[in-house]
Amino acid sequence: MVLGNYDAAYYALEGLQILKNAMGMAGRVHMGFDAERRTFNKGSTIKISRPGTFTATAAPATAVDPQGTDVDITLDQDYEVKAKITDKNYAYTGPKFVNDHIAPMVYAIADKIDVSLAALYANIPNYYDVAGGASTTAVVADITGLKRVMFNAQVPFNNPADLHLMIDGGAQDAFEKLQAFSQLQGAGPAAMQTLTGGGLGNKFGFNVWANQNVQSHTKGTVNDTALQGVGTQAAGVTTLNLDAVDAGVTGTLVAGDVLEITHTVLGLRKYAVTALNTASGNAFTAVAITPALAEAILDNHAVTVRADNHVAMLGFHKNAFALAFAKLPTYEEHVGGNNSANFASIQDPDTGVSLRIGFYSMPDISELRVKVGALWGVKTLNPYLAARLCG
Repeated sequence: MVLGNYDAAYYALEGLQILKNAMGMAGRVHMGFDAERRTFNKGSTIKISRPGTFTATAAPATAVDPQGTDVDITLDQDYEVKAKITDKNYAYTGPKFVNDHIAPMVYAIADKIDVSLAALYANIPNYYDVAGGASTTAVVADITGLKRVMFNAQVPFNNPADLHLMIDGGAQDAFEKLQAFSQLQGAGPAAMQTLTGGGLGNKFGFNVWANQNVQSHTKGTVNDTALQGVGTQAAGVTTLNLDAVDAGVTGTLVAGDVLEITHTVLGLRKYAVTALNTASGNAFTAVAITPALAEAILDNHAVTVRADNHVAMLGFHKNAFALAFAKLPTYEEHVGGNNSANFASIQDPDTGVSLRIGFYSMPDISELRVKVGALWGVKTLNPYLAARLCG
């Protein structure tokens, strides 16, 4: 079987444009890629530049090395979509094949990318609870309350283009019914955008949009929320040893549960649990947290567990999260002198978004196949640059 009808480079370029346009949360976070190496495999670790943060000090100040802001990201998200090419497909023109087949395959990849980013809610310790208890009861005060939480956490609000609020369908329904979004006297000309296209636009400092991939958090089974530290635990540690204050503790803490600690100097700080931990012998040992402990705590220092089920909508600054792509290798195989595989991998030079599309034959069953794939990694850069809106 000869693949002369299919120019993989053409379809890869078309697919890349579709992928860039289909990004939900991915188009709203920090993106980077390793410009030094050409291709990578699953499990590879690359360095990308972390957005810098600086503090003014009395002159003469010490120069900060920008390279110190590099961050490692593991490329552990490797997904692909495969489809058969029928005799009917084989007769399609390029644009029709793109619209009918390549586009839906790329959308499936884009959906996976979006899910991997939305799942990073579990690293975010700060939160604001929707007053009515569910996303369907959300009101303007919930947006401003979330903004207050983020403002108090020193999230920069100087550039509105960098602030986003990802909500679920329930909150979208609630907001669309509010004067602040859909009526001229509350939203001004922007109300027409909501009424005609369903877009919620920029409200109270956030770019508000609904995402079908908003995650739901299921709490751990811990039976006691009043815990305490075991022994002295130093600032900077990323695991905590805990036991119960007044009763035997059993059950689990899961990624996304929150620990609240009132420090002696820094006051209340929240930390997100990042991995499953099961109580044993009236204690939790080495509970993984993010960010690192901000201030040392002594033995028996009070630690309160917030474990509840909720829809994890997110307010976030662009630099809270990072997404990094890698360019997958390309190759051609030859069987019986005929070109039986044609792959092309393409990467956007500005954002690093990368996609590989390939066509290959299955001689034993007289079929042609098309495969679309991408390799990427996600990471929380600063958990305090975001907050959950819990519905």
